[in-house]
Amino acid sequence: MMSKALKGTLAVAAGTMLGLSGLTAAQAQDEEPTPSGASGTVVQEPGITLHGDTQDPTAVMLGLDLGDGETRTVYCIQIEVGLEDDLIHEERPWDDIPVEDLPLVLGVLLNGYDGTNAAELLEAAGVSGETIDPFTAEQVAYAGTQAAIWELTDGWAITASDPTEGEAGVDTAVLAVHDYLIAESEPVDEPDFEPYFEVDDSAAVTDGAKVGPFTVATNFDKLTFAQPEGATIVDENGDAVTEFTNEQTFYVEFDEAATSSVTLVTDTITWTTPAGRTFVPVDAEGADVEGQRLILAEEFASEYAAEIEFEIVVEEVPSESPKPQLPVTGTSLTYVASIGGAVLVAGVVAMVLMRRRAARADWGSDA
Repeated sequence: MMSKALKGTLAVAAGTMLGLSGLTAAQAQDEEPTPSGASGTVVQEPGITLHGDTQDPTAVMLGLDLGDGETRTVYCIQIEVGLEDDLIHEERPWDDIPVEDLPLVLGVLLNGYDGTNAAELLEAAGVSGETIDPFTAEQVAYAGTQAAIWELTDGWAITASDPTEGEAGVDTAVLAVHDYLIAESEPVDEPDFEPYFEVDDSAAVTDGAKVGPFTVATNFDKLTFAQPEGATIVDENGDAVTEFTNEQTFYVEFDEAATSSVTLVTDTITWTTPAGRTFVPVDAEGADVEGQRLILAEEFASEYAAEIEFEIVVEEVPSESPKPQLPVTGTSLTYVASIGGAVLVAGVVAMVLMRRRAARADWGSDA
């Protein structure tokens, strides 16, 4: 008498494991590895000059052109350092940023102006009715948010009696936004610098032609796929599924209860770059340059064409085995993101990620 047990669980796809952040381009195995992280060029728009205890900086409205036709709102997090606006700015984790209180800064960003919500922020701060001519609501919301950030990152203090270059309404509105954000914001941990995709197979067993359960852990928004040959990916109710999301449970239902395997190839991946990602200026060789560090104020989603192949193999084992239905022996499907790629080892799926469209910015490679 024989019973089935999962064996192996993975067949590595061709390619090199590459990091994915922002709009990182992925490359084939024989090309140069792509560093992890997004990059872009700085865009400036006029802002409001602020009055403070040590200096009177202008809250120039900064954006980062990430090469996809959109400009994302960013803020300065080093008031004493000049802006290198002619250089590409590359993403770096918080550990590489010489700035304190970044968790509080992210708390401010999540409540502050993100490039889209000026009216809502002025309403929340109680100053939606103020006369702010000749400035716009966007400039006021940005200036108040920048003032709060500089207080946290540089110890700079806005002058309460005369906070801006503007008239009384502008003074009142900018100061109110600043005060609201300082009072309401709580520290928030660094967002994920790298995406991940893991499948927990520790509870998976075989039951006739059905194998599972498997549980997905990922920070991808979703990952879609086509049903494989010889099997169907189903949920706990037996209904077919065509996408994976975080904490999703799924099973593999083979067409027949026999020694078999299934290869699953994904279609697209949707990944959201969260607010709070930090950027530094770099030279032509990609080395960090002294200059203002910037922090992303808005999250944005990007879709990628992608291929992830993994193989689940079911084979028969002798009935004298200690357990008639053996659990999976700990191998997991793990997305390992690393700069420059990673060694392909058991338990690792190689992902070949290809951008849907070319970006104008330099994403860490010449591709």
